[in-house]
Amino acid sequence: MRKLLLLLLFSLLLLLFKFSPVYSQDIDPQQVRAAIEHGKQFLKTRQKEKGNWDEVSGQERCGATALVIIALISCGEPKNSSVIRKGMNYLRAFAGEKAGRNYSIALQTMAFCLVDPDKDRLLIRKNVELLERNQYHKSDSPHDGGWDYTANSGRTDLSNSQFSILALYEAERVGVLVKNDTWKRAYRYWRDTQNVGIPATGSWGYVPSPTGTGCTDQRGSMTCAGLASLIITAGVLERDSAVVRGEEIICFQKSEKLAADKLRNGFKWIADHFSVSKNPGVEGTYLYYYLYALERVGRMTNQRFIGAHDWYREGTDKLLNLRDKVDGSWREGTFIDSQTAMALLFLAKGRRPVLLAKMQYSDDDTWNLHQNDANNLTFHAERRWGLDLTWQIVDVRRATVDDLLQSPVLYFSGNNSPLPKTDDETKKLASNLRSYLDQGGFIMAEAQSNDRSFDAGFRELMRRVLPEPEYRLSLLERSHPIWSADELIEPDQIRPIEGINFGCRTSVVYLPPVRNAEGKIERPSVSCLLELAKIFQRDGNYPPIVQRQVDAGRGIALNILAYATNRELRTKDQMAHDIKNDAAGDNPRGRVFVSVLDHGGGASVAPRAVPNLLYWSESNMGIPVEAHTELVNPAGKKLFDYPFLFMHGRGKFQFSKQERDNLRKYLLSGGFLYVNSICSAKAFTESFQSEMKVIFAENPMIPIQADDELLSDKFGGRVIKSLELRVPERVPGKPMTVQKRSVEPELYGVKVNDRWVVVFSPNDISCSLESTGTLECRGYTKESALSLSVNILLYALEK
Repeated sequence: MRKLLLLLLFSLLLLLFKFSPVYSQDIDPQQVRAAIEHGKQFLKTRQKEKGNWDEVSGQERCGATALVIIALISCGEPKNSSVIRKGMNYLRAFAGEKAGRNYSIALQTMAFCLVDPDKDRLLIRKNVELLERNQYHKSDSPHDGGWDYTANSGRTDLSNSQFSILALYEAERVGVLVKNDTWKRAYRYWRDTQNVGIPATGSWGYVPSPTGTGCTDQRGSMTCAGLASLIITAGVLERDSAVVRGEEIICFQKSEKLAADKLRNGFKWIADHFSVSKNPGVEGTYLYYYLYALERVGRMTNQRFIGAHDWYREGTDKLLNLRDKVDGSWREGTFIDSQTAMALLFLAKGRRPVLLAKMQYSDDDTWNLHQNDANNLTFHAERRWGLDLTWQIVDVRRATVDDLLQSPVLYFSGNNSPLPKTDDETKKLASNLRSYLDQGGFIMAEAQSNDRSFDAGFRELMRRVLPEPEYRLSLLERSHPIWSADELIEPDQIRPIEGINFGCRTSVVYLPPVRNAEGKIERPSVSCLLELAKIFQRDGNYPPIVQRQVDAGRGIALNILAYATNRELRTKDQMAHDIKNDAAGDNPRGRVFVSVLDHGGGASVAPRAVPNLLYWSESNMGIPVEAHTELVNPAGKKLFDYPFLFMHGRGKFQFSKQERDNLRKYLLSGGFLYVNSICSAKAFTESFQSEMKVIFAENPMIPIQADDELLSDKFGGRVIKSLELRVPERVPGKPMTVQKRSVEPELYGVKVNDRWVVVFSPNDISCSLESTGTLECRGYTKESALSLSVNILLYALEK
């Protein structure tokens, strides 16, 4: 339903990057969460005995009540809590015409759709029919297709019309269809009420102009309403870029662009007049109403920036400053419940975790042949995982590494090469993508079945990003978790998937075109199937043979995302506070350098583990440590420059006699070695245990007991009695899952002169420190890995 118009994407992105983005100061996630929780508690205390909240007008019976319920649930209030149950019972008592005026009917419908659409389906359907009847019908009037407070008033306004559109949109999302004529009239209404003529071009106002073109004024809030309403209505009426005819799937259909110019002009007006301190055009009024609408535009267009402005960070910063620090409310005038609800909706919905970023790599449409694939995929992930998610569009040619890191998954798709035109641009892109992967990112790519040059271009791009010979695309085995991470794929729907194992996991996944021996297309691309995996089917169900293919395509894509993210996604404010490592500089007095010991079993598998640990240790514990990223040769003299060495791996290895002798000398001289097996790899564990038996034949590695001082607070850490362990579980015929168990620390060590000089964990620590522990990776959670590692670091430096 909420699909983005193809030309809109091109034009908006070109418009946005004419500006240098203005990054507002990072927002503190804890402060945001505290403000949301404080606001929630305020609204809960305001609920009246009957279950309602104060209305903005005596003629509205449940508009504010519905709005508050939507806000509370968006902020995490359980749908079955006593507050929500009481409020919903009140709404049901005033369903339909009993609700009062149009605002109440529309907002009530949205609440029914959000809380329990199955239970309230009949009420939703009746409200949809009521809204359809209340729509103004008079073809020669500028009001045709809009809504007013009441039916048959002879006029309309864009605010009532906006809420009616949002209600109908939510109804269709839960399967209650709206008449095509309703959508057509609404589309024409929003198309024709946009202002034309400088300086108002692109804006909308409150009331349609009697001339039949534009509105009588221009407002930021109504321009945001116009953008959202046009995206919705044009999205319903547009032809899709993949269709089904009989039992045949036809991809790459040329989609319509019904409102591209209107949307481009509207977005430009908002960018030119952007503010989070006032409602442009009507300064001093309706600020929270405007911010509520602004958030919707940013989220529905999947844009991080509006013009040069990071709309969520700037808006959040403003709202944090405006809130009442005593009671947690936001107020403008007398409608305190509604104002607080709108402020909370901005904070909560705007911070939704980003699931993936679709990469724009060209100015034509070859990167976006199926423009609804990412949107439909995100919707299905929301439904299946029980999360509120969003996705973004990123122009990879202009994006910084920081821009890329806002998303856990980068999605490349198309039929033309994603390589930039010049070698310098290619080098820059490869460098950015390598930094993104180094910091735990994930790349998902697919060549379309009508591929011209994407396959060759993407393979070359990956060779530039990962030039080391061990990093090459290769077919994933059927035992790989991607085949069962979220949904089981039927055997006859399996298709070739290639990957590159980098860091703690398969960090690049690629779906090549599927063709037979004669080179003919054998099956549609996953992107095409996602285009058909609509949020709802307006034209009836697909034939079974088509539906099986669509289900498999959706399942493969969900499996890839579940594998990449563990279904554990961070909100936008949390992303801004991701662990990052400052570049190493000169050695200040008193600082201690730490490095990683080289070996042949994958010493470079988790390059961010040590920098992340040390950055966190210094930032949160004040430990003056710094990472050297160059691997240390166990046979070299540099070994003795580091009082603390980290070691990890996942494969077999064997030290030479010279390396063993040098390492023994280092440890007997006061050095310290902290070791763990990447993803609890058995091969590495066995190799390391064998090496310790040789290096310390007279002093074997032994278990470290739970009451050891290493696990106490003696050296400035904390008492560790238990840790949380992630344990992958495979059950035949079911998707792979991860169980979290509370366990005693499992550590082994070598002790010399009453001091541990080697500490070894057979359970993974490094991948957790990288924040890339995947479904198949057995190991401690990030919090447990940090706690344990800080204790060990403090012990090594203090004892």
